[in-house]
Amino acid sequence: MLEPGTRIEMTKGYKGVKGLIMERTGSEFEFYVVKLENGIHMVAGPSAFIVLEKD
Repeated sequence: MLEPGTRIEMTKGYKGVKGLIMERTGSEFEFYVVKLENGIHMVAGPSAFIVLEKD
């Protein structure tokens, strides 16, 4: 499980856009609320991004 504040880069959909994990959802699956640098907030799973660094 990834912690809030973890920097990511999208590999699907918004490919190449960097962002930040804000929180984990209440889903039984590993979904996260992600805030992208372009201002979009979205829900994504770990197959949609790579981790850049862990804060």
